[in-house]
Amino acid sequence: MKHGVCIVECFDKSDPGSEGRVLKEIFNLMQIESVLVRVKSIENLFEQIAESEMKYVHVSTHGAETDSRTFGGWWTHKGTGTRKWVQQQDIDLSCTAIVSTACRSGTTSFGKYLVDTMGCKYYIGPTGCPNFYNAALFSHLYYHKLFKTRRTVQAAFYSYEASYKNPHGFKMFRKTAA
Repeated sequence: MKHGVCIVECFDKSDPGSEGRVLKEIFNLMQIESVLVRVKSIENLFEQIAESEMKYVHVSTHGAETDSRTFGGWWTHKGTGTRKWVQQQDIDLSCTAIVSTACRSGTTSFGKYLVDTMGCKYYIGPTGCPNFYNAALFSHLYYHKLFKTRRTVQAAFYSYEASYKNPHGFKMFRKTAA
């Protein structure tokens, strides 16, 4: 796998900007290999994650909320990646880490499912609802730590968590030993 980031983005026309474009520019400035892929369907979103040649995947989309205001899945124009939908797919996520900035996507059930069942080594997502600028700031700080100072997913995340207020409750999930 290539040492870089695949940014998978699905944004709504009402969004204040493209988090993917911001990240792509940050990676260019840091001289980190990256690719920005825009998707419209949940099938394509998971397809792009599964087929990525990059060690790291960044999912930039919205989190669909249930009636009880909990995470219902990753949103796209053509469907939502609910846990039930994801469980019915035959997808192997062999990337090292997935970072999501979708609202409430850092729920324990979703995070553990991605790492323990679908094969991703690490998953990071917020338990709250970050604004566009909060998501971009978290991502910039985390990826700077990952690629420039700390060099491992765990060290980069724990450094972020220890150094900043983490107002949106970003959480990291790690694959448990089989």
